[in-house]
Amino acid sequence: MSAKASKLVRVVLAAAIAASGAIATTAVSVTTASASSVTSGQVSRSEILARAQYWYGKSIGYNQGGSYPDQQGAYYRTDCSGYVSMAWHLQTPGLNTQGLPGVATEIPRSQLKPGDILNSYYDHVILFEKWDDAAHTTFSYYSFGSTPVKHRTGVSISAPAFDSHPNGDYKAYRYNKVLDDVSTSWDVNQAVTASATGSTTRLNLIGSDGALYNTDGNYASGNWTNQWARLDGSALKAVTSVSLGNVVHVFALGSNGQVYGKDADYNTGGWSNWTEVPGGAAGATSLAASITGTTVHLQIVGSDGALYGTDGDYAGGGWSGAWGRLDGSGLKALTSVSNGNVVHVFALGADGRVFGKDADYSIGKWSNWAEVPGGAAGAKGLTASMIGNSVHLEIIGSDNALYNTDGNYSGGGWTGTWTKIDTRQMKSLSSTVIDNVMHVYGVGTDDHVYTIDANYNTGQWNNWVEVPGGAVATS
Repeated sequence: MSAKASKLVRVVLAAAIAASGAIATTAVSVTTASASSVTSGQVSRSEILARAQYWYGKSIGYNQGGSYPDQQGAYYRTDCSGYVSMAWHLQTPGLNTQGLPGVATEIPRSQLKPGDILNSYYDHVILFEKWDDAAHTTFSYYSFGSTPVKHRTGVSISAPAFDSHPNGDYKAYRYNKVLDDVSTSWDVNQAVTASATGSTTRLNLIGSDGALYNTDGNYASGNWTNQWARLDGSALKAVTSVSLGNVVHVFALGSNGQVYGKDADYNTGGWSNWTEVPGGAAGATSLAASITGTTVHLQIVGSDGALYGTDGDYAGGGWSGAWGRLDGSGLKALTSVSNGNVVHVFALGADGRVFGKDADYSIGKWSNWAEVPGGAAGAKGLTASMIGNSVHLEIIGSDNALYNTDGNYSGGGWTGTWTKIDTRQMKSLSSTVIDNVMHVYGVGTDDHVYTIDANYNTGQWNNWVEVPGGAVATS
């Protein structure tokens, strides 16, 4: 899809719910982001990576005699050490590889954290992004050794060379004024989301660089695009989506838990830019979206662990401008699905048990939370899909495997059991339905993206298979 901007979509609070008084109007408490750093001052690790990502994806020519501005308009040298100097927010035009150790402290490689560097004193420097595995055997980094800025993932810490320079020439350093970020509890990974337009799944992923990626699978032809197109964004934490006709509305949490939206119009082939959902939400840890008619219902887990919602009519009413606080405490993750004028919201509680809550937009009322039967505990992720009047609910169990239960809203009730579907180790889930087949997508504990189908025409599940394109999701 081309990066063509589409008209910003405006969302309005559904009149039936607002009139009922069933949704309180208390806004989510706002967490103010820390101020940006000053030149050669203290700088957080997240800001270092955000500054590094500012040059990434741009057509900046490598030139030791050239320069390019940072976000504030200060010009830095367009080479490897100038790039690190820009990311660390040092004095312009930046230090060279021999000068960087003068503002840093050498550390063991095993202690590398986001925003540290591996520096080859006479030749090259790379900016460490993150470890790709718990054992610290592979890592990701940014580098400006040639045009354009590169982002490498899955690099062995024992590789013979990094960016064509011998491994043994590099030493690990930490900027003397770096600040560790305040820990935010992102208990559940929500790195993947799926929506369908016609017979095509539109699959969106938060990549290992924190940006949004997209690939499509056409189930009429059986073909995937076989590649993941990088869109934009940085430091995204969770993502959800919903389709309305041929438009997919993607919502994501930014690094501070703020809520943003971005649209893909498959009639025109254009994506809009990210815009913040009005209302001042910050510190959110999970989100879910569903749709009734032309109205999108967006829920978040707020910074206090409770459920909040804002609704909107995509026919053109504009954002409500506030998040209504519902109830709950200690919630960890959300998913939602619609059936007629009813939205079914499911959440993981603090102990990983699964609860449900319904919003009936015909009468403007929410139900109370009720535990989904079956005794699930320790769940680490969930997704829901609707086929007819039956909801199909999947979780990542305490053993990281996929489990399923079904609820018939025509009167059959819940099955009352959680059935283990597959043993593959997963950490993020999403799902969508095409022609009575539920397609479940997941990020494995290896950060690769997989899919598994439940065919409700035949009553059969298939096995997990990797989605083509070789994507690596955020950890």
